[in-house]
Amino acid sequence: MSVRVPVEARSEKVYPVPLKGRVETHRFPSRVLEGNPWRDPVERDLPVYLPPSGHTEGRPLLLLLSGYTGAGWMHFQRPRFLADVIVGRLDRLIRTGAAAEAVLVAPDCLTTLGGSQYLNSTATGRYEDYVIEEILPWIRDRYHTGPTAVLGTSSGGYGSYMLALRHPDVLSALGANAGDAYFEYCYLPEFPAVAREIRRAGGPEKLLERLLSAPVSGFGPSNPLIQAIEQMGYASCYSPVESEPGRFELPFDAETGELRPEVWARWLAWDPVRMIRTERYRDALRRLRYVYADGGTRDEYYLDLGARIFTAEARRQGVAVDLQEFDGVHGDGGPRYDVMIPRLLNALGFPAPNGDARAV
Repeated sequence: MSVRVPVEARSEKVYPVPLKGRVETHRFPSRVLEGNPWRDPVERDLPVYLPPSGHTEGRPLLLLLSGYTGAGWMHFQRPRFLADVIVGRLDRLIRTGAAAEAVLVAPDCLTTLGGSQYLNSTATGRYEDYVIEEILPWIRDRYHTGPTAVLGTSSGGYGSYMLALRHPDVLSALGANAGDAYFEYCYLPEFPAVAREIRRAGGPEKLLERLLSAPVSGFGPSNPLIQAIEQMGYASCYSPVESEPGRFELPFDAETGELRPEVWARWLAWDPVRMIRTERYRDALRRLRYVYADGGTRDEYYLDLGARIFTAEARRQGVAVDLQEFDGVHGDGGPRYDVMIPRLLNALGFPAPNGDARAV
């Protein structure tokens, strides 16, 4: 039998529609990243999406944070076949009236070990200050934008929790898609496999030499080599050795694999669930106009449960959280931005032109 291709079903995921908005890419030199211990780049690309009207004054600003191993420019590339990128989604939401016009900026906070978790660290550099003290003021001064929401996936979702909780005077709303939370579930299960890989390689530095010198095949959450560099990347953010810039401590013994409670406690202090149990971050959470958290019910890192636990803790503190769950794995969160973005903008005071101001 012959097969007819149902071309009438073909969506923009096959042949993406050109953006109605415009993208400007700047080369942004950082002062606070100068002298970072790993000599990571100080000058980086800073892509900015401008809405179709070209008007930016007073428009809401979306601060998009990338996941582990990601950088802002990745969200502006042409999407893969039958896939999409976040900037394309935002442009389509605006074009169809499903979201108000907005400006979007996506900084590059990549480090030698794959990510900064958007924190200041003596091992990696001052990436929290880079975003809050340099990127945002520069964008606001150049484009005269209005209120700001922070959003992201995975480590970008974690960064959204962090920056919003630590800077509620700067950020008004947060959206976390599969954001790292409840570290016992998303990090701890990988420690035994990572300990084995480190021992097999002859130590952490030997393993890093191997990983940093050649491409890694099978890059994914089930690859113990990827788990190893990922957990060492997190250690560089959560447990740096402040007296020795560029160095960090592992949360387990590299020889035996035994958990090191004093280092693990330093990690747990950065867990969003635990943070909002403290007065400072509980008060910060209450100052936000809107909090969105989601996770796929087949997420390999159990971040649907992390979102649930964070939400339950926030609600105990009297804070409403828009909790969403979907049938998907860790990498399936792209379509959730079609839900998240309009709700964030509505919370900032910019409802969708089509009148669909769902569930804030």
